[in-house]
Amino acid sequence: MEDLSSRMGYLRGLAEGLGINDETREGKIIGQIISVLDDIVETVEALKEDYDELFSYVEAIDEDLTDLENDFDEEDEEDEVYDDYDDDEDEDEDEEEYDVSFTVECPECRQEVVIDEDILEDEESLEVLCPNCGRVVFINDEEWEEEIEAIDEGEADDKEEE
Repeated sequence: MEDLSSRMGYLRGLAEGLGINDETREGKIIGQIISVLDDIVETVEALKEDYDELFSYVEAIDEDLTDLENDFDEEDEEDEVYDDYDDDEDEDEDEEEYDVSFTVECPECRQEVVIDEDILEDEESLEVLCPNCGRVVFINDEEWEEEIEAIDEGEADDKEEE
């Protein structure tokens, strides 16, 4: 910005050296032009200072963000190591657990609707609708839980008999 400030000073000195004054019409115009240019130079200098300050602030934010990304990536890598270990344990547990899902045939259109484990475990009473015709094919409520318990007891009795 020193370039603009020094050039503005040179222009002011040149106008004074040529004897341009506010007494003539041309002198008034040139004086006003120099005044406006002086204001523009001051505004540009203020903007440059603000820009420099914002630029350094953004650089600091960028560095902080890079640090956070690196920390997050390191945690992900550590988690992957633990996840691999946990997967081995989960495989052993998965052998004992079964995915509970079954299909129900819609009485209206005869389309089979899959009822997933998530619906069975939900605490709230839910209705499952047929995607084809929209009829209710399953309701997750207390009656359903009682039926499942009865089925489970029947399977346990069958295993004991064998």
